[in-house]
Amino acid sequence: GAVGPQEVPRLGLVENAFASLNAMVRAWQASGIHVWAEEDCTLFLQPGQVRYLIGAGSPDAVAVSSQCVGTVLAAAGAGAQVSVAAVGGIAAGWQVGIWLDGGGVFWTGVAAVAGGGLTLASALPSAASEGARVVAYPAPMVRPLRVPAARRLQFASCGGPASETPLVPMSRLDYANVPNKTVPGVVPQFFYDPQLGAGVLHVWPAPAESGSAVAFTAQRPLTPFADLGAVPDFPDEWLAAMRWNLAAELWPEYNGSGAAAGNPAQYVLLKQEAAGKLMMAQAWDRDCLLYTSDAADEGLGV
Repeated sequence: GAVGPQEVPRLGLVENAFASLNAMVRAWQASGIHVWAEEDCTLFLQPGQVRYLIGAGSPDAVAVSSQCVGTVLAAAGAGAQVSVAAVGGIAAGWQVGIWLDGGGVFWTGVAAVAGGGLTLASALPSAASEGARVVAYPAPMVRPLRVPAARRLQFASCGGPASETPLVPMSRLDYANVPNKTVPGVVPQFFYDPQLGAGVLHVWPAPAESGSAVAFTAQRPLTPFADLGAVPDFPDEWLAAMRWNLAAELWPEYNGSGAAAGNPAQYVLLKQEAAGKLMMAQAWDRDCLLYTSDAADEGLGV
């Protein structure tokens, strides 16, 4: 229907609303409410490589595990054109890795998808035979705040089952004291350093082949609101607290203040309800954190 002049947002109002939402989320994080989100991720290991960058623009292949699509080559790959057994939702702009015959995984982008064929952003540097493993994902993982747990994923070969083995975390000092960090072998330990623009995950010893990956739990920052279509990156238990606190924040702007305020008693009730919803969100998160802490104290490794 028609929109009256009084209903048209003032210049910058929507942008200010997004800025307020993001500021509120970050303020709540600073006060100890649900400081991070946790996701299961996969880092694909390369033979001989011990240092992997995790973050936007990183050349290393780290993805949210649930977003990965795995398939195989339907025919031997050549140049920038390859055929896969199942496209499985792979789209232009995705990252794709192809296991080469000579060892190692070649990573590039998907320029186009047609039928069961992929056009690669860069041509294959060497042969990849029919049946070679292919993995694709839409976007790299953001830099984790912490990597509390990891396991080595050994891919299935020759019809056998895949296997997973827990990895032992190393401290910065433990990793620094390793005398030969590039000796080849089967990876049993890892060290994660979050203190750079891109986090760095170190494995030891160096992977001897390309048939394995590190599956790990990543604690990442919450994603801020970007536009009107953004999905809230926090639990549903936060929604009521956010709605009521935003209402309390906006009341003076739209209802006046002081003696000119419309229905001051209602404003008092609004602020009380906003404070109560915020306390509920704090209690919910602190109960979860307390449970996690107690479980860890009991050696459950949660």
